[in-house]
Amino acid sequence: MKSVRTSALACTAMLALAAQPANAAVDQYSVGGSAAVSIALDVCSAESQLAVRGDGGTDLDFVLRDPSGKEVRADQGIDDYLSTVIENPGGECATFALDVSNLGEEANDFTVVLEPITESSTRVEKFIIQGSETQNLAFKACGTGAQVSARGDGDTDLDFIIRNADGAVVHENADTTDETTAELAGLLSDCEKFEIEVSNLGEVYNALMLVVEPKGADTAPFGGTAPSTRLASGLTGTTRLAENEGPGEYRADANSSITVNLPVCGTRRLAVRGDGDTDLDFIVTDAVGETVHSDADLSDATYVTLNPGEACEAFALEVSNLGDVYNDFTVALDDPAGRGGASGPGEYRVNAQLATKVMLRVCSATRVSARGDGDTDLDFTVTDASGDTVHSDFDMTDQTSFTLDPGGECADFQMEVSNLGDVYNVLTVAFDGETNAAARPNSAQASSKPGAPTLAVRPSAPLPAGPLVGSGAGEYRADANQSVSVELALCEETYVSVVGDGDTDLDFVIRSSRDAEVHSDYDLTDVTFATLSPSGGCETFLLDVENLGDVYNVFTVSYAGASSAAAADVAANAEAVAVEVPADTASTDGNNRNIAILNQTGEALDFIYWSNSATLEWGADRLGDSYTLARGQQWNVNVSDGSSACLFDFKAVTASAREIQMTSINVCEVTSVAFE
Repeated sequence: MKSVRTSALACTAMLALAAQPANAAVDQYSVGGSAAVSIALDVCSAESQLAVRGDGGTDLDFVLRDPSGKEVRADQGIDDYLSTVIENPGGECATFALDVSNLGEEANDFTVVLEPITESSTRVEKFIIQGSETQNLAFKACGTGAQVSARGDGDTDLDFIIRNADGAVVHENADTTDETTAELAGLLSDCEKFEIEVSNLGEVYNALMLVVEPKGADTAPFGGTAPSTRLASGLTGTTRLAENEGPGEYRADANSSITVNLPVCGTRRLAVRGDGDTDLDFIVTDAVGETVHSDADLSDATYVTLNPGEACEAFALEVSNLGDVYNDFTVALDDPAGRGGASGPGEYRVNAQLATKVMLRVCSATRVSARGDGDTDLDFTVTDASGDTVHSDFDMTDQTSFTLDPGGECADFQMEVSNLGDVYNVLTVAFDGETNAAARPNSAQASSKPGAPTLAVRPSAPLPAGPLVGSGAGEYRADANQSVSVELALCEETYVSVVGDGDTDLDFVIRSSRDAEVHSDYDLTDVTFATLSPSGGCETFLLDVENLGDVYNVFTVSYAGASSAAAADVAANAEAVAVEVPADTASTDGNNRNIAILNQTGEALDFIYWSNSATLEWGADRLGDSYTLARGQQWNVNVSDGSSACLFDFKAVTASAREIQMTSINVCEVTSVAFE
């Protein structure tokens, strides 16, 4: 009875979802007998309908986890289907994980349907109501009215009470069946919250399907990025419990998983590192089975601090080997209070198309450099103890550098290194000594790209003022290794551009009439731009120009009103500062995705990235290997990627290695993106 009634309703729900393919992702996967797979669910809506249906041959268990790894829904019914609503507060793009375990001996081919929920969507959810149990289940009803249908699997009697947001009873059913139907009328148009109380009067569980069909709802389609699903990991071998427990060395066989019991007394730092040959995924659960840590990246290492609920607690570490050869991994439990000072420098091997993690412990502001052997491209992401990204580097090299400031006491950071090549890469991590985080004289130089003009280090002494050679707009000459000064008398906000003849490097400083520095430019070009705002009506500024070359340089000073600054931006010397990068694939939906990227940071931008907000990677540096975006410069680009997406994320890295990110920018509506 159970399989006939509930399976029919599950199939009906799935067909209803799949009937709207415009925004729905419909994908098929397979899980081997006694194996497990993890499906990544990429959603960009506040709510999404998820439906999973197996082939009926074996029992499948499901666990849904949010982006932080927290379990939000589990289904261990004796069947192979799931239907639930994924809530994603804020509606920004996020990745949930669906773990699917096959309890049978044969493979099970299952279908995953994922669709954004709008006001006119029918919501379908499956719940397991245990024997003699009462559950209160929250749901939403949209439109001016809604029909609510609740139907069990036929094995027990279910009683129902529906209450509105104020707690008032709007429907009751205490008959001897396990189903009910209610009409909700007079609803507000923006979706109302209800609660259905379900009491199972039997001794065995009952699989309940709850269907909420709106009436009179807004039928506007979903206008954001469509969801997608993908295989995150999968096992085809066995699952076993380790013979030993606690710290030590263990082996995870190919395409199999192993669980290690971890008795923990007092706060301990768990460190797990494999041999580098395969990708390992990790899940740590506490004594009651709640997930306290999960790690499903492409590395074979993980780190987490375990805090027992009592003086001692038994945790379980599940290690899944996703590779085709065995992986010998080491488990360590350290007392954080007994840990020493800085750690992390050394050599690390990163195998082809895999990743590793390096723990970086610093006790004062420290400059960190990471350099590969040159054979492949390495990508880097550095996070602090709370998981926030403090540095990332996705260029086409295998090296990076950055400064870590723990804020006065020792702190742990984690650097994830991904090898994008087809051979292994030996990474060397070094601490370049403690430094002053507020003054990093080599940071600009260290962040420059190979092949690009290297950014000059700002001199420790102020740029010397040279002889006054004139005033106002015009042409001036700076002799080799000499400085000159030009007076700039202004009575309104003015955009000033200074462009040399291209033969040498020029450095610039502009000072106000009170000798306060208002602009400086120490890069390796002979071009600068500044907007000057006189105080008190009119003011005379002083432009100091130093020629760092061995021949003279003839430079031109020109003015433009602030209102026309954008037009005068780089046109004065397009050859010297133009950035020419092909636009992405043009979109065909008629939306204009042409925007202006403005550098208002006060320094050059070494790297610029943008990508569809629904994607998980930044992709390549859009400036390429040969260009930087100078301070005050504007770059007109088309960010289309061939999709209908309007929400894009942007990131820039300045000459001083400062990272700036802006997320979910609607490029179909804005005309510019300013990095400040």
